[in-house]
Amino acid sequence: MNSAVSHESKGYPSKLRHRTRFLILFICLLCLAISQSNTLTLNFTIICMSTSYNVTSMDFLMNKRILEKRYLYSASESNSLFSAVAIGAITAVYPFMYIIQKTGSHAVVTLVGFFSALTTALIPWMAYLGYYPLLAMRFFQGMGLSTGFTLIGIVTRQWSMQAQGAFFFACLSCFFQLGPIFTMPVSGALCTSSIGWPSVYYVHSLVTILIFTVFFVFYRENPISHKLVTQLELSKIQRGKRETKRQPVPLRQILKDPVVLSIWATALANFMGIQLTMQFSPTYLHKILGFSVKDTGPFSALPQVITAFVKVSAGYSADKLGCCSPNTSVRIFNSLALGGMSLTFLGLAYIPTSHPYMGLWMLVVSCAIIGFNCGGFFRCSAIYAAQHNHFVMGMNSFLNCLAALIAPVFVNFFVKYDTWNECVPVLCKRVASRVDQDG
Repeated sequence: MNSAVSHESKGYPSKLRHRTRFLILFICLLCLAISQSNTLTLNFTIICMSTSYNVTSMDFLMNKRILEKRYLYSASESNSLFSAVAIGAITAVYPFMYIIQKTGSHAVVTLVGFFSALTTALIPWMAYLGYYPLLAMRFFQGMGLSTGFTLIGIVTRQWSMQAQGAFFFACLSCFFQLGPIFTMPVSGALCTSSIGWPSVYYVHSLVTILIFTVFFVFYRENPISHKLVTQLELSKIQRGKRETKRQPVPLRQILKDPVVLSIWATALANFMGIQLTMQFSPTYLHKILGFSVKDTGPFSALPQVITAFVKVSAGYSADKLGCCSPNTSVRIFNSLALGGMSLTFLGLAYIPTSHPYMGLWMLVVSCAIIGFNCGGFFRCSAIYAAQHNHFVMGMNSFLNCLAALIAPVFVNFFVKYDTWNECVPVLCKRVASRVDQDG
């Protein structure tokens, strides 16, 4: 037995014995979620930044001077600020993936996390200096997202049992939902408080430092090298798996593989839908449906709460489903996720602003149904790519960033003034005429 693996570690809490993999799962989920949260802070605070504050308190961290200034951005400038995150992430994905392939994920992910904390804390100061310093800092902030999917691929391959792969994917991919669940209500509360919107960034930065410090202390890339993993747990994790050591990636074969290409095509469609709802839910709820800033925070988080529940339930079901083959199961879950989101998006286009709560619940459904993706292309990637899944997932990270880049451009093409009747010109005119006829 490897000396690093203890059969019955003395002092090891009995409730955690043989369950270290779930501790690693939880810590990595928090790291992914806070990195996502950091990039979403501007999506909410941009609503508050257009208002100047009358501040009488001490000028701590330039907070007084920052709050006394108004920050007004055009639609194209706002979309550029959103897109800069994606560009930063795209730029860093493959360099960091290469470094992780050579050196491992422990130190790289930790450093990227601390860098995300630093850039988030600097956002208010850069906004005070001007639009272009803020744009540059958003670019650097996006680099904090670049290791996310690579980490998901590594943790799922190295730490999950063979029969828990979809469940691990489901839990880790919940960072998409956990990030907004934390950011939107916290941002809503802090934006309307006396300390103002800069505190949103400082709080996120402090939480990021705390979480990644815990990650550095407890995370190891391989369970064999973790002192808290017992021999029983190690045998469970390794049962039925092929070689788990890092191997050279057969790049040419992967890029030509039709299954992998279909995974990536599905991933791009999936991420386009997610990015549309994630980036523009606050704007849609506040400016289109007319909810107050105070209500927009929790209402933006509500779809993500339900999506997280659907995702974990779907991941568990995908692992336990015995009525059909894995191939059939993947097709069913994929169709539910992407087909369901497409139909609910059409429903959103038809709901007028006179029914805001109907629009809210349709938004909830459109977000929640995509939770079935963990049993679809995510699971297919884990089964098919095996030890090279970290590379396939790294490409998914690139596609997620690409979707984050395209989504604002796509929205800006149709929406210039954040009004309901310009969303899809032909469709909205027809709906508007029907509403007028109905009185």
